[in-house]
Amino acid sequence: MHDNELWYSYKEGDVKALEGLYEKYYSPLTNYGFKFTSDHACIEESMQDLFLKLWQNRERIAQPAVVKQYLYLSFRRILLRKLEYNPSRHEEELSGEHIPFQFDLIPEHPVVKKERMAALIIKANTLHSTLTNRQREAVFLKYYEELSYEEIAEIMHMNTGAANILIYRAHERLREQFRDFTLLQLLYLLKQS
Repeated sequence: MHDNELWYSYKEGDVKALEGLYEKYYSPLTNYGFKFTSDHACIEESMQDLFLKLWQNRERIAQPAVVKQYLYLSFRRILLRKLEYNPSRHEEELSGEHIPFQFDLIPEHPVVKKERMAALIIKANTLHSTLTNRQREAVFLKYYEELSYEEIAEIMHMNTGAANILIYRAHERLREQFRDFTLLQLLYLLKQS
């Protein structure tokens, strides 16, 4: 169900819709909370407060233009008050530079994955030009199509030993040209293409 539909149903008193919003935004909001503090209990309490206030004030809360933005803003406000970054409750303090925010890109982050993938593709394209046509075909059949050496030999009209040697030499060439380019990276790229 779309955010606006969940929001509308929640406003109509549907507790399942509120649960739907909670389930959808629990992980992203708690992850956001950990950028401010490592206090798991404080983050959990802030989440509970947010959704309790949403339920209790559902008749007074207007339809936000963007539900996700509203939830992040509300969660941030509640969390920072709990962390006492807003003792006088002035909005200016909520946007202040004095509030710590830890932002470490992890390898699983989409931006990092995209950057890493772009670099790997550049390497793979360079690598592609270092292999012979037959080596490229054999590597493709072995790792992309997951064929056995016997099947590759039959397709490429050679004996099984020659197919094995062809792929072995392709591996050796890869190691010579790209010492930091592992076979696992090649396999990943082949699977993605």
